[in-house]
Amino acid sequence: MPETVVFDMDGTLLSSDSTKIWITKQLKSHPFRLLSAIVVMPVVIPLMKFKKHRLLGISIFLWIATHGLNKQQLEEKFKIFAIEIKNNSIPNLYWFKDAISELNAHLAQGRQIVIATGSPELLTKELLKSIDLDVTYVGTTLKNKAGGWIGEIHCINEEKVRRLHSIGINHEWFATYTDDIKNDYPILINSKYPYLINAHKQKNPHRKLQKIQHLKWE
Repeated sequence: MPETVVFDMDGTLLSSDSTKIWITKQLKSHPFRLLSAIVVMPVVIPLMKFKKHRLLGISIFLWIATHGLNKQQLEEKFKIFAIEIKNNSIPNLYWFKDAISELNAHLAQGRQIVIATGSPELLTKELLKSIDLDVTYVGTTLKNKAGGWIGEIHCINEEKVRRLHSIGINHEWFATYTDDIKNDYPILINSKYPYLINAHKQKNPHRKLQKIQHLKWE
C-alpha cells in the first residue's frame, strides 16, 4: 500500500477561502440575492462565529446564492469559477506554485494524495479538474432543500479523519499539509510529518505537534 499524503485546500493549496469568495461573487451577481444576504446578515454573521452553528450560517448564505440552480447548473457555476482562478482572473485567489510542486513531488515518489477540505465536494472536483489534478478528495457534502443548496456534512476537524477512514485510510499517513493548526490538528496528529503553511504564530493544541514544520509557500 502506498504512503498517503493529506492536503487541506483553502489556504494550503489555494491562497484564500474559495467557498467564501464564490458565495460572495454569486450573491453580488443578482440584486435579489444581494439584498436577501444583507437582510439576514445581522443574524447569520454571529452564528458563524460558533463552531456548532458555523455550517448553518454558511448554509444560509449558500442557499441564497444557489436558489433556483439544479445540480448541473451549480456544477457549471463552479466550473466557470475554477477556470477563472486558473486564469488568474480573481484577485487574491490563486494556486500556490510551491504547493503544486510539493504535491507533484509526492506523486512522483509513488505516494497517494488525498485532499481533505471543508469546501463543497462539487466545488473541489471542478477546482482540481481545472488544473488537471487527478487525486482523491473528501469535502463538505451538499443537498438541495427548498430550491437551494445547503451544507449536509461539514468536512472539518474530526470529520476529516472520519471521511478519510471511510475511504479506507485507517493507518497513520505519511504527511499532512494545512494552514490551520486549530481546525486541522486531528489530521496533523495522524501523520508522520505535519506541516503548517504560511501561518502566523498559532497556539499548539496538542503535544504531538511539538515538531510541526513551518513552510512558506507562494
